[in-house]
Amino acid sequence: MANEGTIRIHRLIGGAGAAFRVSFVPYDSDGEGTAGVRSFHEVQQVRAFLKSIGVNAELVKDALRQLAAGRSASVPNVTIPEDVVKSSGLDATANLARR
Repeated sequence: MANEGTIRIHRLIGGAGAAFRVSFVPYDSDGEGTAGVRSFHEVQQVRAFLKSIGVNAELVKDALRQLAAGRSASVPNVTIPEDVVKSSGLDATANLARR
């Protein structure tokens, strides 16, 4: 089964730690849960991650352009297989199990 939703990428300014946080918010979520989040230090890591979960190359380029222009980006209407969501760490329940 595939999940359709929006990938959100936020660039953190200042401080120590990861510079980018990537989350996937499925359209069928009730809006009250917390999306799973992956953190990255470099924009190249974000690019590689998006490609690894099957995001179209043009959508990846657009997201990176959005990041270059500001602090955040979003990629709407993305379909990701459920097993990829879980194995990539973008599933909220997967993140809770890791803690």
